[in-house]
Amino acid sequence: MSSIPSVVQQALNVQQQATQQKIDVAVIRKSMDVQEQAGQAINELLQQAVTIQRQLSEGRLDVRI
Repeated sequence: MSSIPSVVQQALNVQQQATQQKIDVAVIRKSMDVQEQAGQAINELLQQAVTIQRQLSEGRLDVRI
């Protein structure tokens, strides 16, 4: 049997679960941030594609370096 009293073991378990939940939330938050950044990048690419299509249809293409 463990030399740690059951009350102390329960407290340690609760603390470990709370820490794991904080880690889980942080990982989910980071994942959502990455998804938001990817979505913003996709929107920017789509906006650039629309601009290029518009310029091509008007017979001009503004190329900036």
